Amino acid sequence: MTLSNGLSNPISVSEQCCEIVGNKGTMREEVTGGNGAKQRLRVCIKSFGCQMNMYDTEVAEGILAHEGYEIVNGGGRVREDDERADVVLMNTCSVREHAEDRVYGRLGMLGKAKKKNPELILGLMGCMVEEHREKLFKRFPQLDFMVGTRNIKDLPLVIDEVRKRRHQVAKIRHDGISIEYTDVIKRRGTFHAWLPIMTGCDKICTYCIVPITRGREVSMPAREVYREASRLVSEGVRWITLLGQNVNSYRGGELDGKAMLFPELLEMLCEIDGLERISFTTSHPHDATEELYRVIAQNPKISRRFHLPLQSASDRMLKRMARLHTFAEYTAKIDLMCELIPDVSVTTDIIAGFSGETEEDHEATKRALEEIRFDSAFVYKYSVRQGTPASKLPDDVPADVKEKRNNELLEVQRRITRENNVKWLGRTVGVFVEARSVKDANQLVGRMDQDKKVVFSGDPFLIGTFQKVRLVDLQHETLLGTL
Repeated sequence: MTLSNGLSNPISVSEQCCEIVGNKGTMREEVTGGNGAKQRLRVCIKSFGCQMNMYDTEVAEGILAHEGYEIVNGGGRVREDDERADVVLMNTCSVREHAEDRVYGRLGMLGKAKKKNPELILGLMGCMVEEHREKLFKRFPQLDFMVGTRNIKDLPLVIDEVRKRRHQVAKIRHDGISIEYTDVIKRRGTFHAWLPIMTGCDKICTYCIVPITRGREVSMPAREVYREASRLVSEGVRWITLLGQNVNSYRGGELDGKAMLFPELLEMLCEIDGLERISFTTSHPHDATEELYRVIAQNPKISRRFHLPLQSASDRMLKRMARLHTFAEYTAKIDLMCELIPDVSVTTDIIAGFSGETEEDHEATKRALEEIRFDSAFVYKYSVRQGTPASKLPDDVPADVKEKRNNELLEVQRRITRENNVKWLGRTVGVFVEARSVKDANQLVGRMDQDKKVVFSGDPFLIGTFQKVRLVDLQHETLLGTL
């Protein structure tokens, strides 16, 4: 496959740039400043989307820094970082239209910047690359390169190819696993780390783009997951979040003659000395089993937050979405979870205005929020993702109705979230201390076992430890406490 990029020599998607050249620093030394002094190329990476994208961004930054690039991301100051950068790279998401629109808008803005600075190099990585491929080069001629989810390690060579030949370059593999374990990763935090264990999804949810952008389910072997988790702990990590599009469908082969499914993997990771908390996201109801609940209940290292997307409480909608369960089957799983795991915090995802949704369907979802009383819910207006089975269905709920239903669900959930949080006041809980508060340097920020945010006064040397905190007040969705 080749891309027609409007230049004299189109670049092959699957053949070009197969190996990273080991001449560290060579490609950077060609840049000179105004005084003639040589300087490193500066790269700004902006990440959109899920935690998997955040992990991929950390990998990309680590690989590029290891190859001699300077990373100039400055706490989200997008325009300032762009102006300082020689290379601007966006790690993209395709799950919702809004995420894509943000990337398109920024590409337009960067196109104007490139007219002022023709040497500026613009690139994309992530799920939008997997979904749209060569169409992006045609739509945005200012775009210099694209890297697929399975090709992060090729970034230095791809950028070098662009600089040398000024062609549009794409590197997109069609198979394999889109997880890169590397000891040069540039993690955001010292004590917490993301750890992907599988990618892709074999479910058939009609609205979902993941099977297109991330492919079929592929799991990392359990031995490699254990080795990577142990390495992270040896570097000071105390809390690991396991990642996957459908993490509880993990199948990591056999280890010592034992089939390593998700419950077995959790038990194995709990045996690592120095690893004090394990959390995970995201799960599918079909694979949320009693065995998994019992493993969580028996291992205090495992987080008491369980994210289980509902999407709709209408059986008619669930069938139209191909969710593989009824609302009654979903609530039975929640009831068993709450029975077996005391103080579990259940969170969810909801889609407002899916194809064919009636007012009766919407009201059923509102009642479900009241009945189940999730600790939080991510509520989204439905947007058609081209290539999904649902793209063949009529998008027949008007935009203003979607907006109204979305706001109604958010209003209900905000009230329930506050009511749930108020019930914690007066209790003493374990809190993992993450960092200083950005608003007050005399205060610390941490997370409960239920992943609820807690702010309290304390000395910075407590960062990276577990502390007992008494919860005394509530500010929006943040709990306030005292040691």
